[in-house]
Amino acid sequence: MQGKLELLAERVEKVLGLLDRVKHENLSLKQENERFKAELVGLRKECRELKLENADRSQAVKSKLMSVLDRLEELESFSR
Repeated sequence: MQGKLELLAERVEKVLGLLDRVKHENLSLKQENERFKAELVGLRKECRELKLENADRSQAVKSKLMSVLDRLEELESFSR
């Protein structure tokens, strides 16, 4: 009987040790997840800013191109 109780106590200690390790791992994973969430928020913001910047540049290029085409039309009309 004493041997069975000691075996049971050892198993319980192992389970408690595993539980502590799993709790620690869970805490670490939660902290890592929070860091990833914060990084994702930053990356999304940066992506939006880059898209807006790209759209602004694209619009500027279109405007410049239209201006050049208008000037070209004017020059062609003078040469006729």
